[in-house]
Amino acid sequence: MGPPPPPPGASRRGPSRYGPGQYGPPPPPPPPEYGMGSESSVLMVYGLDPKINCDRVFNLFCLYGNVEKVKFMKSKPGAAMVEMANGYAVDHAITHLNNNYMFGQKLNVCVSKQQAIMPGQSYALEDGSSSFKDFGGSRNNRFSTAEQASKNRIQHPSNVLHFFNAPSQVAEENFHEICEELGAKKPTSIKIFAGKSERSSSGLLEWESKSDAMEALALLNHYQMKNPNGPYPYTLKLCFSTAQHAA
Repeated sequence: MGPPPPPPGASRRGPSRYGPGQYGPPPPPPPPEYGMGSESSVLMVYGLDPKINCDRVFNLFCLYGNVEKVKFMKSKPGAAMVEMANGYAVDHAITHLNNNYMFGQKLNVCVSKQQAIMPGQSYALEDGSSSFKDFGGSRNNRFSTAEQASKNRIQHPSNVLHFFNAPSQVAEENFHEICEELGAKKPTSIKIFAGKSERSSSGLLEWESKSDAMEALALLNHYQMKNPNGPYPYTLKLCFSTAQHAA
């Protein structure tokens, strides 16, 4: 039995998924810029609503591995390419996100024939933001080290989100205000965990449907919440929860 695969969004270099004697000799190692796991580290995503921009694609796909680049395709409305850190992250994203619904549209997530995203000519999306963004240096990537990756639980989408890194004095009305500001449906139930940390707070947010929660995650993840005690805001972080309900 060969060594275990690396975290889904860790370094591009990693052990082969071919075990000795299982599939014959492993293929030659790919160049460093190519993915491991899937044959490409680039995803094609179809069925994206005009509300979705590069940051909001990142907000969703960063749950399954580090996101390197996002590029919308002018020739195909509602379509974007997403370059992940490696093929394992591509596999996880397809397994967990394909065929889910957001804003009434079915997501089609599949492997791209391209091995990397070339920036090319960018254009303005409907909200005025750029059609291309490089997230390689983003501090919001969650799989940059083995220790960081071990803290992530890769889950299928659900109607309950776990939130963390919110201000310690956060209240239910804060989430209602953010949802109203960003055009997301308000959660039907909120549970704030008591006293786990004096520096920040965490809890659960529940929506009526899985689609509502996915939309909220894309819109709200990494929202900058005001810090009542200092100049630096809190970066709200969200992920899917295994909890059945927030209550």
